Amino acid sequence: MSGCVRGRESVVTKWEGVLFNAEVDLAIHDLPEKEARTLISQCVAEMQRLEQIFSLYVPDSVLCALNREGQVANPPAEFVSLVSDALEVAAKSGGAFDPTVQPYWVWLRESVEAGEVIDDAQRVRQLASVDYRKVHCAQEKVRYEDAGMAMTLNGIAQGWITDRVCELLREAGAKHCLVNLGEFHALGAQPSGKDWRVAIRGAEKAEVRLRGDALAVSCGAGLYFGTGEGNNHLINPRTGGCSEDRRIVAVTAADASTADALSTACAVLGDGEAQDLVKKWEGARVRILRPGAGS
Repeated sequence: MSGCVRGRESVVTKWEGVLFNAEVDLAIHDLPEKEARTLISQCVAEMQRLEQIFSLYVPDSVLCALNREGQVANPPAEFVSLVSDALEVAAKSGGAFDPTVQPYWVWLRESVEAGEVIDDAQRVRQLASVDYRKVHCAQEKVRYEDAGMAMTLNGIAQGWITDRVCELLREAGAKHCLVNLGEFHALGAQPSGKDWRVAIRGAEKAEVRLRGDALAVSCGAGLYFGTGEGNNHLINPRTGGCSEDRRIVAVTAADASTADALSTACAVLGDGEAQDLVKKWEGARVRILRPGAGS
């Protein structure tokens, strides 16, 4: 988060850490250091609290418990809210975004990295456990309909937490912030009145302007399975195939949670399908880049 201004002495207070196994950073501009440190501490504590609920990397998280047991009773309200949001995007996208892709994701990565030859019949069998419609989410209980199911919230949780941090900043009176926790969310404009400008990594000279909205970017080149191309972390839950390796999808939306989920879905859809999908959310936009291909 950068550019948080209240018209006091010009100082920058920074923090760097890890969220969902990725490096993140916060920077507050133009607040007395003591006040900024207090605010950062509040934000970090909230980030860590939510990660303990949503993460696949924390063995005793609520999500890991659900994936082990197939159900979790009386889950935290934040978990119910995020899962509900994920299932809504899954339904609107016709399954192009599907949090239950996790077992297939693990199988594909392990198979590729073991050097196995994968045929269509194997893909079909593994995809049988992928179906967001078999997740039942209520305040009393979240459960899977079938054994062997599991979810990942990595395609939406970072955006959701980014939005929560923005709420804390807004409640503290911040008016000019750019929050970056893997996804971007701008509170207002820069202190100068200009839009925030965010460069798109991997696309020379490409940038997105933000003012009160959010940005998420997805690209298959972010993580390959094995040493070769063609298999990456952005999987189409409906077919088992992967996104184009170097195609970059940048989605802007009213909030980072929506942008995060839509960028994940649009990454595995064709260009036209991606454009049609984002139209279902008022104000959302998608930009598709293929560096080196003239687009």
